[in-house]
Amino acid sequence: MKFVQTDQCYRYPVISQIFDSTGGIRPDNRTHQDCNTPADTLMRAAFQTRAFLMICLLVLFSGCDVLENDPADDNDTKGSMRELSTQEKVLVESSNDFTFTILDRLAETASEESFFASPLSISMAFGMALNGTDGATYEQMRDFFGHDGLTREEINTAFRDLIGLLTELDPQVRMEIANSIWYRRGFEVLQEFLQNNADYFDAEVADLDFGDPAAVEIINGWINDKTNGLIEEMLDEIGPDVVMYLINAIYFKADWTVQFDPEDTRDESFTTGTGGQIHLPMMRVKDAFGYYEDNDWKVADLPYGNGDFSFTVFLPNDSGDLSGFAGSLTRQNFEAITSQLEDDTITVYMPRFEIDYDYETIMEDLIDMGLTLPFGVNGIPDFRRIHPTEPLVISDVMHRAVIKVDEEGSEAAAVTVIEIERTSVGPTPPVIRLDRPFLFFIRKNSSNTILFMGKYAGPQ
Repeated sequence: MKFVQTDQCYRYPVISQIFDSTGGIRPDNRTHQDCNTPADTLMRAAFQTRAFLMICLLVLFSGCDVLENDPADDNDTKGSMRELSTQEKVLVESSNDFTFTILDRLAETASEESFFASPLSISMAFGMALNGTDGATYEQMRDFFGHDGLTREEINTAFRDLIGLLTELDPQVRMEIANSIWYRRGFEVLQEFLQNNADYFDAEVADLDFGDPAAVEIINGWINDKTNGLIEEMLDEIGPDVVMYLINAIYFKADWTVQFDPEDTRDESFTTGTGGQIHLPMMRVKDAFGYYEDNDWKVADLPYGNGDFSFTVFLPNDSGDLSGFAGSLTRQNFEAITSQLEDDTITVYMPRFEIDYDYETIMEDLIDMGLTLPFGVNGIPDFRRIHPTEPLVISDVMHRAVIKVDEEGSEAAAVTVIEIERTSVGPTPPVIRLDRPFLFFIRKNSSNTILFMGKYAGPQ
């Protein structure tokens, strides 16, 4: 197989080249003469008085059709519509199901703080890892991410086609996806694994001397470059047993279709997740936006560019804890709500904000949600499609996402890193870390006679 050198990396022949947050608002004691329509009044009052959920769904498929740009179209207008393939529909639905599973998890564990993540980036990184699995590990990972019913080839093809569609959907939106595989120099990787990820995920491939500190700099440099500087690094060091990193990076930058006027931005009071009051820049815009309201939510849809991507805001009608409302959202009721959005003239008040969120518990959450075998929990992981005999395990998963929202639009990036290392044959052994007070006994084993007992709680 031919490698093409690109600086520190090697790229297989190129085939082709994909993407959530919370907060709370309160304020504006001034009266605006132009707030006169019913929906306008409702959205204004709601955004002034209670917390809201900003589901920043930068990739939003509201139905089964997507746009395919017409090469003959010289203007930056929408192309012709085509229906998603059956495999693409399954991929979109499963990714959105995973979105709300993660949302439910984060709404509970990060109930008082803002968070931001890209479930699609996580799914894509594991899509590459799936190509290295076999047996029960393959079946569990496939089913966990909602791909059951599809063959390996159909899953790969769906990812490839969906990536192409998303990155080419709107010429006014910068939507970029990058995937890469970095493996320890001297570690023999099955070429079929590398080739499949190059063909279907356009993955760059590089072998590095992981013992050289420069390897960390090279990988972090790739991440920094692919996220346009929003995420500068993910790795601190490379452990001696690590043999591979699978990395997905997503970058998104787009202007609002209807921009906020900076002259209308004022410092306003904001109610945080803990109930405290702070002041921050509150933007304001009045125009025709998609709007929906029921007993639970007020929803506004702010489009980007040509309208193929949007920022969808969910505001609970109840001023209570937002996490309970967030946990009630599913793909099905989300689709039901967004399908009922209708254009109405409303005034939207939204903070100018930034979120930089490191999803530190992602691996633990995935295990708790049922993805166990790839991590060597409750069984032996099977990565024979990466190496036929070497026992391998996913030793870490890292995910970080950044978003900046201002009067012009939004800029966002997300990176998912899957770390794979050599492991001893068999399940991961238990670990007991005596890093907090503990009891101890000195005993005679045959009769279990206790000679001494004690408690250690730190130096005296």
